[in-house]
Amino acid sequence: MVPAGWFDEVVAAWAASDPKGLLRRPNGWLVDYRQVWLAGKATYDPSAIRAPTLLAIGEWDGLTPLPPAQDLFARLAVPRKRLVIVGEGSHQLMMERNRLQLFREVQLFLDEPSAP
Repeated sequence: MVPAGWFDEVVAAWAASDPKGLLRRPNGWLVDYRQVWLAGKATYDPSAIRAPTLLAIGEWDGLTPLPPAQDLFARLAVPRKRLVIVGEGSHQLMMERNRLQLFREVQLFLDEPSAP
């Protein structure tokens, strides 16, 4: 749930950051989604990732549901990895009322030493 007025503030800040005052974003992900993800093709091999990895998803995220996230997490071959599920969060979690939990989890992960 996005708090009242928050989305309007984000849109205004986004528009102010563009020299033409437009809301632009790349849409290549739509092509990838249709031609790669929906077709069951992988764009990368999770076992080849070597950096410490944090996966954070919202409980209600319909675009990134839990089972594929768990599969990805299991395929990571890194010594430090974490899967965080933020309750009552959707794909727009960074704008929702539980966003501070997401921010704390990210900061906690970043603050931990990389070496075991």
